[in-house]
Amino acid sequence: MTGVVQIRPLVGADVAEASALHREILDMEFLSRCGSGFMRAYYRAWVEAPGAISLVARDEGGELLGVVLGATDPATHVRAMVRESGVRLGIRLALYAVGHPSFARDLVVTRGRRYVRGVVRLVVARLSHARASSGPSTDPRVGEITHVLVRSQRQGSGVGRALLDAAVAAGRAAGLDELVLVTPPDLAAGGFYRHLGWRADGEMTSRSGEAFVRYRYLLDEGGRGDGGRGEGGRGDGGNRPGPR
Repeated sequence: MTGVVQIRPLVGADVAEASALHREILDMEFLSRCGSGFMRAYYRAWVEAPGAISLVARDEGGELLGVVLGATDPATHVRAMVRESGVRLGIRLALYAVGHPSFARDLVVTRGRRYVRGVVRLVVARLSHARASSGPSTDPRVGEITHVLVRSQRQGSGVGRALLDAAVAAGRAAGLDELVLVTPPDLAAGGFYRHLGWRADGEMTSRSGEAFVRYRYLLDEGGRGDGGRGEGGRGDGGNRPGPR
């Protein structure tokens, strides 16, 4: 294994490995319980939707070291995922649930109402957007980083930093004012993010009741965190999404 890290966009050929790494690192996440087929379809849908931030880190030998997922316009991105891939994802999820009764029960109890409300919100938001004026918005443009995943053997080696640097560059190229990410309060990643210039911005609760800490990175200020651009220890293993 070499020390050279190559960052590039996540493409179709990366989907199987990237989604497997996701399930390996974030095995506590509900999404990871939805089966390997669903996860591959989810990653394809993510990459194909407009405004995706999707990057992989590989070494010179081609080994997958890490993944970053995010979006430059989260609302537009998730609407596109639902519109273009919602049926396909729903079918895969239903088929997996049929073969896994305990998962099906958890899906209905913990996610059923949330997903129905989410679809309603998307429809309402789409109708409202169609009726809104087309004048320029003065609101800041905020992108989102939803997952930072680094293979356990390479945590602390700069892979997470390289991925986040590339994500920040993608945000700047898209004309964003800031990026946000959320991570569970019990993960060690908080110190890593602060070291790279991300600012803790309070706690939040996801629609499914999970607690998260929110971080912001102001792109026009270069982050201006409390620790510069060091390695950040071994806290760059993974973060879970909150809002989605």
